Amino acid sequence: MRRLAIVLALLVLAGCTDGGERRTPLPVNPTASEPVAALPLPSPSLPPVVNSDGCQGLVTAAQVQKATGLSVQASTGDGAAAVAQYGQAVQSLGLNARARMCPFGNGGGDQVTVVALTFPDAAQSQKLWTTIKSLEAVGGVGEAALSDKSKTLLARRGKAIVAVYLVAAAAPDANHLGQLQSVANAALAKA
Repeated sequence: MRRLAIVLALLVLAGCTDGGERRTPLPVNPTASEPVAALPLPSPSLPPVVNSDGCQGLVTAAQVQKATGLSVQASTGDGAAAVAQYGQAVQSLGLNARARMCPFGNGGGDQVTVVALTFPDAAQSQKLWTTIKSLEAVGGVGEAALSDKSKTLLARRGKAIVAVYLVAAAAPDANHLGQLQSVANAALAKA
């Protein structure tokens, strides 16, 4: 009886299949002769770094080193794109200026950035200058200068305004007015 039950079970299972004539068997492993379609993997690399000169000869690393005593080199990056943002900001005030930006730095964390805006005339330069309120007036550079005496100095001469931002890693909050003035004077000479 038990044998009959097993034979009946096998017959029932055999009746559920159609012999496989209309089916294509799936290979367990593709053979070398069969093409394998696979999507390319995304690249783990980043897009290329863009280095462009936004400084355009305003000041050199040697001039900044001499003025500050900091061993800095020209920093890499898309200086032209940064300059374009300054130009757009000036235009939003109804003014027109040629902008140049010179970033310098070193592995120790020292940073000096010089930004120059050269306007078509002194009236536009003066119009922008009157909007600056947060810094203290200082002498020793240009026709007028404003500074926090530590990290920032803005100077105006004729149709140019120069901004100098300095971070000396060893003494970030010290009085760096002399260094700021020296860098600004070098930049105003070519602005």
